[in-house]
Amino acid sequence: MKHQEHFPLNDKEKALLHGEEEKLGQPLKELAGGPAYSMCFACGSDNPIGLHLHFFSIPKGCLAFFTPSHEHQSYNDRMHGGLIMTLMDEVMGNYLFLTTGIPAYTGKMESRFRSPVLIGETVKVICHEVKRKGPLAVMEAQVLHEDGTVAAEATSHMMFEQKGY
Repeated sequence: MKHQEHFPLNDKEKALLHGEEEKLGQPLKELAGGPAYSMCFACGSDNPIGLHLHFFSIPKGCLAFFTPSHEHQSYNDRMHGGLIMTLMDEVMGNYLFLTTGIPAYTGKMESRFRSPVLIGETVKVICHEVKRKGPLAVMEAQVLHEDGTVAAEATSHMMFEQKGY
């Protein structure tokens, strides 16, 4: 069961997705994880408190959109920094999982926050694969405001799940 059946993109997210498709000159394919991960905090269709992200394939990476509500704040009208990091972590890890079928775990993640994400603001979360060697991958992610400025960015060293663990 796909998550969009329960939690579709909102109108602002649909408009931003359409803008991305126009820039790339093609429709973007949604990457879906299937029912085995329906309780995933990031994209699970059965998780009532999850983020309900939709992941879309772009060259060597993927993107998602998110609109934080008041439940996602720290200081008044500001999205919690830990959840901003979660957005970046999830887009990077899910890109690797959804394109290989192998879970990938964050070994190290370094981030930088540049400006606050406001409650109600729709952001684009984008990642790209930098390099891969054996069971390791280096990924980069950004959270972008609607005007394209960077709210946060991260580099992550990820390790693919190995048999026997």
